[in-house]
Amino acid sequence: MNSIQGILIACSVTAAILCSIIFRTKLAIRLLAIILCATAIVFVLVPDLTTVIARRLGVGRGTDLLLYVSLIAGVHVVLHLYRRTRELERRITEQIRASALRDAEEFGRSH
Repeated sequence: MNSIQGILIACSVTAAILCSIIFRTKLAIRLLAIILCATAIVFVLVPDLTTVIARRLGVGRGTDLLLYVSLIAGVHVVLHLYRRTRELERRITEQIRASALRDAEEFGRSH
């Protein structure tokens, strides 16, 4: 094992541990983090495996396959975060409206 493999494995394990700590109540996400970590470690230790898998899927190189998968995952994450942001904005708007109505009613009673 060369030094970059050790660094990549350490980063992968660290990411899985941090994900497990952050999402401690969500078992599915924790399991996904463990699976991704294990997959990353296998690909780091056996880099030619990505090329074998890519060729079976009709992609020329393993690097290209990893790029395609990363792009798809990145788009999924961005869309998920966008949906969550919109939901939070909607909740905040509802809370502000409710607070404004409550304040207006209290102001109307006092005058």
